[in-house]
Amino acid sequence: MNKDAAELIEFINNSPTAFHAAAELKKRLKKAGFKKLDPAQKWELKKGEKYFVSRNNSALIAFITGKDFLNQGFRIISSHTDSPALKVKPDPIINNEGQYVLNTEIYGGPILNTWYDRELSLAGKIVLKSEDSFELREELIDLEKNLAVIPNLPIHLNKDVNQNGEIDKKKGLRALITQNLNSEDSDSEAELKLKDLIAQISDYRAEEILETELYLYPTQKAQFLGPKDEFVAAGRQDNLAMVHASLEALLSSKAQDWTQMAVFYDNEEIGSHTPQGADSPFAGNLIERVIYNLGAEREDYYRIIEKSFLISADMAHAVHPNFSEEYDQNNRTLLNQGPVIKYNANLKYTTNASTAGVLIDLMEKNEIPYQLYTNRSDKRGGSTIGPIAATQLGIKSIDLGNPLLAMHSSRELGGSNDQKEMIKVMTLFYQEN
Repeated sequence: MNKDAAELIEFINNSPTAFHAAAELKKRLKKAGFKKLDPAQKWELKKGEKYFVSRNNSALIAFITGKDFLNQGFRIISSHTDSPALKVKPDPIINNEGQYVLNTEIYGGPILNTWYDRELSLAGKIVLKSEDSFELREELIDLEKNLAVIPNLPIHLNKDVNQNGEIDKKKGLRALITQNLNSEDSDSEAELKLKDLIAQISDYRAEEILETELYLYPTQKAQFLGPKDEFVAAGRQDNLAMVHASLEALLSSKAQDWTQMAVFYDNEEIGSHTPQGADSPFAGNLIERVIYNLGAEREDYYRIIEKSFLISADMAHAVHPNFSEEYDQNNRTLLNQGPVIKYNANLKYTTNASTAGVLIDLMEKNEIPYQLYTNRSDKRGGSTIGPIAATQLGIKSIDLGNPLLAMHSSRELGGSNDQKEMIKVMTLFYQEN
């Protein structure tokens, strides 16, 4: 069995939301001896030591301080903990025809029809009452149970579904959760409240819950697929596969002259314009705080930035066997053929010849297969946190990722072998001269 892919599967299964992904990161980092820093307290850092900082319980930065960071700079790998999803609205439960449905809104850009007719559950964060209104307790919650489903309208009542398949975003993504067939007035305001539902299934009391931030997620577990387990079938591989790979690379690293850093942003799927997103001073402020704490001066900061390097790690599009004409003629990628260097003339990806050369040289010296990707010239394609993070930090950067089929589906398909090769590349990036 592919050990790295098996560990990725476990990581995905433990991470139904960005909050849970961050919790998994914290658990693994603490076990490996990384010390949690409180951003509200004064720090006393040491060279060659391991630390991490969390924000919003959904984003995190971990780093090993360099022994000669002034002259060697930072080596940074950035990824993001969030994935496209259906987010539960405030006061979401609607009673319609004696059936309770959960009102949702779209987070990011999911392939919506892949959410239909799947067993769904709820996970996220709840905020609990406390004596101090500014020090409220937050807890992660995963109800795990098959709670809900978004049923398709039968083809007899929607005869064009296979021709256009248009989805009503106002009401077509409401999830059926239970019934109240004994209600005398089935169209009355819903008697069931979300807090009551949580209390029914968990150990929390409805009256102690102040607020919730919950997402629907498919309960089907991530798993291997194919006669030789050559594929990984799972949602949220975009971008938990890169989160897991950069974590594994950092955990296996020893202190070097340069500072090794892994940045796990949140909210990439909705533009990164949040305090925990790439379009924020989160990473930049942390870099300054680290180097000044270790005795650097302002002039040193600019020197360090010039000597630093950023990998923006996000998944890449693999060639679909049924629609290969949708891809560039030469710069196309396949599952299980190695990491992908991503290019775009308008710098939706940050790769240039100089930064690509560094990674290509590392991979060729160590016999790691790699692939090149660009969008077909008449297709706009997507982007990554790379351009945003590189602009915020002013650091030379490259976009790198593993190939993936059905990106943004609730059930994506990755290559089992690609995770192993990506971890190798990232480990070399952190460790090699």
